[in-house]
Amino acid sequence: MTLGLTLFFYWLALAGLDATRPDAGVRIRLGLLLALSVLVVYPFVYGPVWWLRGLTGDLSVVSTLWLLLAVLERVWGKVWMQAREKRILQWLVVVLGLALYPMALGLGNVDPYALGYARPYMPALLLLFSAVAWFRGCFILAVMGVAVVLAWSIHLLDSVNLWDYLIDP
Repeated sequence: MTLGLTLFFYWLALAGLDATRPDAGVRIRLGLLLALSVLVVYPFVYGPVWWLRGLTGDLSVVSTLWLLLAVLERVWGKVWMQAREKRILQWLVVVLGLALYPMALGLGNVDPYALGYARPYMPALLLLFSAVAWFRGCFILAVMGVAVVLAWSIHLLDSVNLWDYLIDP
């Protein structure tokens, strides 16, 4: 799934456009994305997206959706995610990263990464988080949680571990 990495290149190009020409309209932004699609992904068997995928692997579903929102925000100029949701998502990523990776590397007796392998309660907990987020008015976070569970259930990425769909390595 190279969509996340393609969105990363889109976001970089739009950030560069905003830095050099902040008054660019929607047509110019969409034209830039179309040109970038042709240059980055399609004409070369091993374009920049594929090289980056070889180095990093696929991005998580959360990162892909976050990049999609960032690209849509830069193209249309509309804020899709509330500041409160962004802060919550940033804190969740930091806390999960700090909790998961040291323990997965052997710091402690518990390996939380192993819990992501086909345990029925992990998707249930994520769906419960999504329901709570929905009722608290964090609709984007709720959609992200449901999207992670759906992507994991259809094996959208190469990994079978739910954590890989939720947070990037």
